[in-house]
Parts: sequence; structure tokens; C-alpha cells
Amino acid sequence: MVRKHSFIVTGVIALLAVLFYFRFRYTSPFAATWDEVDFALALHRYDLLAMQPHFPGYPFFILGGMLVHVFIHNPTQALAVFNGIVVASASIPMYLLARQHVSRISASIVVLVMQTNGYLSILTMQPMSEGAALGVLWWYIWSLFLALHRKETTMKILPLVLFAVLMGIRLSYAPFGIALLILWRQDWKRYKKASRLIAFIVLALLLQCVWLGALIFSEGGLVGFLKLSYGFLQGHFTEWGGAITQTKEPLYGRLYRLVVHNIGWTGMFVQSVWLAVIGLTSFLLYWRRFSLRQYLIEHWLVVLLLLVYFVWNLLAQNIDKPRHSFPIVMLLLFSLIVFLSKNRKGTRILFVGLAMAQLFTSISLMKEQAIENPAIYQLAQYLKKQEGEFIVYTWEETRVMEYLHVPYEHKRFYKYDYFLQDKKYHTNDTIYVTNHLVDGFRRQGIEVSGHLEEEARFHSNEIFDPVYNDIILYKWID
Repeated sequence: MVRKHSFIVTGVIALLAVLFYFRFRYTSPFAATWDEVDFALALHRYDLLAMQPHFPGYPFFILGGMLVHVFIHNPTQALAVFNGIVVASASIPMYLLARQHVSRISASIVVLVMQTNGYLSILTMQPMSEGAALGVLWWYIWSLFLALHRKETTMKILPLVLFAVLMGIRLSYAPFGIALLILWRQDWKRYKKASRLIAFIVLALLLQCVWLGALIFSEGGLVGFLKLSYGFLQGHFTEWGGAITQTKEPLYGRLYRLVVHNIGWTGMFVQSVWLAVIGLTSFLLYWRRFSLRQYLIEHWLVVLLLLVYFVWNLLAQNIDKPRHSFPIVMLLLFSLIVFLSKNRKGTRILFVGLAMAQLFTSISLMKEQAIENPAIYQLAQYLKKQEGEFIVYTWEETRVMEYLHVPYEHKRFYKYDYFLQDKKYHTNDTIYVTNHLVDGFRRQGIEVSGHLEEEARFHSNEIFDPVYNDIILYKWID
């Protein structure tokens, strides 16, 4: 029996090694979105005012990318490799957390299912902070478990350190800090010492000041940093951030997109029909024997974090981007797999089969992401071949064009009046506009269909970039 168990664990480790090999082999070489360009440029010169990267700066993520950049020339690949290292390390806390409930074999299978998730592989291999943030999140949750079950003071400090690291990688994961309140409440009930509680709170604030202080210093002082902060918050909740405060979409519409598209179709099943069939079939097999009460008792901390972040994601984040919803997927998937592994027989074979299906899907998607040109790259290459004098007006695509150092003129406009004014200076040039610019004008109540003649279309996989995966280039006709 021991030999059989060792064989299974060895097989799981081998499959994880295959997965990690392909992750590092298929790191994305493209900076295909505004945010990705921000991060890539930051490795050469860190400057928040120039949006290298954009606020809040992600200092620990950029630092990690810089360290890898010493060995890997392409900045986007350097960031992706750093993501890969941190996400791979998260296998350790995943395993240790699962071992609190299930056997060694089942815990290793839980890690295999979690790591082979296709959308996790996609996010890990992109030059974005989600990968590293998800990896550190697992270390943070593990430290919370230790702190809640151990009496040593050092165990109470570890979550504070890891939460500071998490905030220095991705500030939008701040809602997970609610767990610190639970930790401090438990400590207060045990020791009844105000000085001890105040010490923990002050230490938590000082640890956050490590990365905040670095940002303030980089901006030349507190005043400049506060101006940047105000501009970011104003934009996030009133213009481009996608929060519920700036959208006319009803709440039930956002809820449907979050649950069905972001969490289910994209996060769980990576927009794969056959993975959806396997996953839903597995769920239906155990649905009638699933005890919600027992599940909530055994995984109350994970469920609490999941629910808090769910509300945050629904109301305050841009749900057009499923990557913002992925922490919900990870926490839900982990708690369900652990619960079923502990309380239901026959799950090992089922979960190994699911992991194998996810592994093949992950490798295929990572390869496609690393090889296929994004739609914006296709557009840039197409325009390079055009003859004569021309200018292209865009919404946000120009940020990538700047990064690619294209040899033609391009400008970004958000206001129709400004576009008309600038267009007057190019009366003898061919004028191109993109569909995203046209959509922006339409949201302002301006219909320009009579001026458009379709020139070309460009497409890439929606799962890699759900916003700019389809680009239509129009010729403007006066």
C-alpha cells in the first residue's frame, strides 16, 4: 500500500513538472494591452507619472520582474517567468492547507487539479500581476490558518508580512485583509491586552509603509503621490475602471456575467465545452450528497474570503475582464475539491481525470498565447504595409503601437470634438479609425456609421484579451 501511495504521489509530481516546464517554455512575448505595456516599460524605467507602470505601482511585482530581467532580455517574458516561479511555489501552501482535511495522496491530487487549471496557466504566462498575486495569496491564506491555530506570536506576525507583500503586488486584493480582523479578534479574546492588539495594528501599518514609502520616494514626495492616488481613484470609480458606479448595466446583468461567464465559463472551464461537460458531470454526481452546512463549517475562512471578494468584484471592479474574478474561482475550486475528497469516496480517479484534461487544455492554450499574434499586433503589422501618407486614430490601441515603435502616425482620442479638430490637419492624408474609437463615440451619443468604410478585420483568442481581441479598421470618409 505504501509503495502504491508513493507511486501516485510521484506521478502527481511528474505531471506538475510537465506543467511547469511548458509554462516556462510558453511565456508570452507580447505586450498586447495597455496594462501589459505599462508593466513591460517599468522594467526599463520605473515612473508612475509616465504610467510605467500605472498607479498604484505594483512595486514588489516589478522588483521581481527586474530580478528575472537580468537573465531574460524580453521584459514581458521576464515578468511571466516571475509569475511562474511564484505560482509554482504556491503548490506548497495549497498542499499544506489540503493536508488539514485529507490524506497525503488526496492533498497532492488537490494541488494537481488547482495548478492545471487552464485560466491560471494563461494568467501566469502573461506579463500581468495576477499570477504573482495569486501565488502570494495562497501563502497568505496558509499563514492565516497557522496564526489561528498556533499560539506563538511569530505566527501572528507572518500574515501581516505576507499581506504587505500581497498589497505591494496587487492592491485590488485588499478585501482579503478582512481576515486580519478575525485574527486580531481571536487574539484579543485570548489575551485581553490592548497594548498587544495596538502593537499588531501598528506593525501591520508599518509593513504596508515599506512599499508605500518606496512609491512616495519615487514620486519625489507625498504631495505628488497623493495627486496620483486621487486621479487613479477618480478614474477607477467614474470613468475607465468598470465599477458599478459608472455603468448603466443593471445589477442582475453584472451578476449574471460575473457568475456564469467569469467564474464558470472562463475561470472554471477556460471556455472549453469538453471541460465544462466533465466538470458539470462531476458536480452532478455528488450534488445530492453534498452537505452545504458541513462544507461551510469545514471551510468557513475560505468561504468568508470568497464572499467578501465576490462583493468587491461585483461592485467595484471591471467585470469585463475575467482575470479580476479569478481569486473567487481559485478559492471555490480548492474548497470544493478538498471537501469532496474528504467526504466522498471515489473522487481520486475523477479528479485525476479532470486534472489530465485540464493539463492538455492548458498546454494548448499556453502555446497559442505564446505563438499567435494578438489582434493589435496584426493591426500594427497590416498598417506597416500601407503606402502613402495616413494616420490612424484609436481608443487605447496607440499605447501598444508606441511600445512597438511603429513608423506611422497614430493618435488616441476619447472626445469626438477633439478628433474632428485634429482631423483638419490631415486633409490630404488617408484617415483610419478603429472600432473601439467608434464605439467610444457612440457611447457619447454620436453616430458616425455614414463616415465609415471597412478596411480590415483582426481577431485573436478572446480568453487572452476579452477587450481588444476583435479589431475592425475603418477608413474615414468625409
